[in-house]
Amino acid sequence: MINPGGLRLKTLGARLAAALLAGGLIVTPPAQAASKRHHTASAKKSSSHAKTASRKKDKHQRHAAVSRRSRQPVRTARAPSRPAPRYAAILMDARNREVLYAQAADEVRHPASITKVMTLFVAFDALSDGKLRLNDRVTMSPHAVSQKPSKLGLRVGESLSVDQAIRVITVKSANDIAVALAERIAGSEPAFVTLMQRKARELGMRNTVYANASGLSDPTNVTSARDIALLSVALLREHPEGYSYFSLRDATWGSKTFSNHNHLLGKVIGLDGIKTGYTVDAGFTLAASAMRQNKRLIAVVLGEPSIGVRNRDATNLLEAGFKVLAQRDSGGRQTVADVLPLVSHPAFRNGAFTEQGSDDEGPAKRAAN
Repeated sequence: MINPGGLRLKTLGARLAAALLAGGLIVTPPAQAASKRHHTASAKKSSSHAKTASRKKDKHQRHAAVSRRSRQPVRTARAPSRPAPRYAAILMDARNREVLYAQAADEVRHPASITKVMTLFVAFDALSDGKLRLNDRVTMSPHAVSQKPSKLGLRVGESLSVDQAIRVITVKSANDIAVALAERIAGSEPAFVTLMQRKARELGMRNTVYANASGLSDPTNVTSARDIALLSVALLREHPEGYSYFSLRDATWGSKTFSNHNHLLGKVIGLDGIKTGYTVDAGFTLAASAMRQNKRLIAVVLGEPSIGVRNRDATNLLEAGFKVLAQRDSGGRQTVADVLPLVSHPAFRNGAFTEQGSDDEGPAKRAAN
């Protein structure tokens, strides 16, 4: 059996011997002491060599890391990419506001220069109410002159008539002139935006909030395809004489002649307006109206990747709509979705979007003008 008491005694004896040795009461034999000193010195020397080697290794690693970093290309932080504009569309019968086709029609989108349809709607209201005349002068303020393209480029203090301003806005989509006209009517652009917002509510445009008179990029300037169609129908109904401005193929200022950004004028049967738009945030946008055999349709496409695609898709909607209306007269029951080309129309397309500029026509046209 193991004796627990003996174990305690051995332990106490070892502790006592250690204490006595520390106090010098037990003398270590010379040979044993020398051996101990030798082992201690060797251990210290070995530790010193190890520390020196470790420091050299760390220094070598640091130099190697610096060398590797110097050979690597400098990386610059990338700005977060903007989300691609999203497609939305609607086709509406202007006679009764029947929706013949819709895709994301009530989703919030940026309208770009289609905003100017409301700018001119408010101007036409002022003309009808006698608060404005076509020969009144519109004078350029510093704020109006500071607008980004597309613009006419007048200087502070220069002026043009209301009639000239309307023509330049509908044809060239001039942002500086849109702001100057807004200031002429309401005293300031913010005051004019209040009038725009009030009119939008009167027309039942529930998803629309205006931030400016031009449609230049602003995160709070939003609308929907349905709201734009309702605005277009109301413009045709309340201001048919004003709507005729959107049919102009060109406008002149001095020695310059500007062509309408709506490239479908004269190319699509019965098409007589109304407005294009473009910003990076909005993509390419278009509200187009055409009339055939006393039937008028409004097509709106938003968030398109290019002018060509925008024009193609608006044309497809109009052509499909008129075909459906013609078939109805003979008892047909096809829908616009049935008639649309199944491959080329964005309702069945998942292609990538591109971002190309910051005004109504994109960078290529801006450079040309």
